[in-house]
Amino acid sequence: MTIQPIETRTEDLPAGDMCQQRAIHAEHVLEVRRNLLSADEAARIAALFAVLSDPTRLQVVHALLNAPEGELCVCDLAAGLKRDDTTISHQLRVLRNQQIVAMRKVGRVVYYRLIDEHIRQLLKMGIAHACEETPMVPSQRKEVSA
Repeated sequence: MTIQPIETRTEDLPAGDMCQQRAIHAEHVLEVRRNLLSADEAARIAALFAVLSDPTRLQVVHALLNAPEGELCVCDLAAGLKRDDTTISHQLRVLRNQQIVAMRKVGRVVYYRLIDEHIRQLLKMGIAHACEETPMVPSQRKEVSA
């Protein structure tokens, strides 16, 4: 397999983000290419994270994650989050379009719930990660020689 040269624009990268010495490890490059995320998959995953990047939507998802019966109506979500029904309905529509929440109607009341366990796990991991203490990055560590 022939490895194609990779075009890089070094002016776009901070000095700490670049190798100090140019070296290509062919076996690493091949492994990266073998496990490459397709453009389609990357776009779908990016869309999911983009939807979850909105603080209001994240609060809605978090409220649904912790809903006592696994679902909440629009009015309860709006009152609990101290937002108006229109705002919450809009955010729920966006979440529904991204297949994050599902709805069911009982008369004139609409209840929402998270669609699956993946979203629950993703949110729980995000919360855990955000609450972690930031570890020192290698450049902040002092090297100790033996």
